[in-house]
Amino acid sequence: MSSSASLAVLPPPARTASRTRRARAVLTAEWIKLRSLRSLPITLVVAAVFGIGLAALVCANYAAHWKDVSAADRNTFDPLTVNFGFLRIGVLFFGVLGALVVTSEYGNGLIRTTFAATPQRGLVLAAKAALLGALALAASSVVCFAAFFVGQGLLSGHVPTAHLGGPGVLGHILGAVAYLTAAGLCGVFLGVLARGTAVAMTSVFALFLMLPVTVDELPHTALWRHTVPYLPSNLGEAIWHSHTDGLLTAGPAWALLALWVVGLGTLAALWLRHHDA
Repeated sequence: MSSSASLAVLPPPARTASRTRRARAVLTAEWIKLRSLRSLPITLVVAAVFGIGLAALVCANYAAHWKDVSAADRNTFDPLTVNFGFLRIGVLFFGVLGALVVTSEYGNGLIRTTFAATPQRGLVLAAKAALLGALALAASSVVCFAAFFVGQGLLSGHVPTAHLGGPGVLGHILGAVAYLTAAGLCGVFLGVLARGTAVAMTSVFALFLMLPVTVDELPHTALWRHTVPYLPSNLGEAIWHSHTDGLLTAGPAWALLALWVVGLGTLAALWLRHHDA
């Protein structure tokens, strides 16, 4: 008798308890696999060093050469934008990390064992996404808040600075955290669709870096205004960047970035359901 048929003959309370136990078992198994992923600590450390280090380097450079900055540039200077400029590249680390969580299993063939043990593929995907999302949220919070305090500390006393309690400052930092977390989740779903590490990493690079850079060079026609601002990278910029000319406001950007995650997740779940491992 199949597991779904077995569940069907159980009374509702027992059925719910059985599903809960199964979900916990899947989460435990996926957590063990996530912790054993050798590229995990390396990617997180490199992402932290890159993000915090680049923020410190850029802010220190502004502090050292502020006297050489023109009056026009001083009038448009924004300490948050300078501080979080690393996100344009740093987002790739989180997207790649999410992809590796999936493609590593496809690469070593463990995914077949996983689906044999747990035929509910959607449950496996949900567990991977939940664990990676929690990890990305924690890691991005550390990186973004550390980069903010280090960067603003280096700017302090030399150039205008932002303070955590200042208007909108916390919202921009949380926007940066949300952007990196969303990139990690998108990476998971792109990994499912791509199956191979090389293709998944290329997809992450294309979605978060190459595509926005390429289309930004196109004429800003009506077609540009109705498509380009809705790319994940531009939605992310709208929630962490202080000046977003031509982009959406932060509120709609938060919602649409979440919609990107949900859309890719739905597509990945459908792909898993209709394709062999």
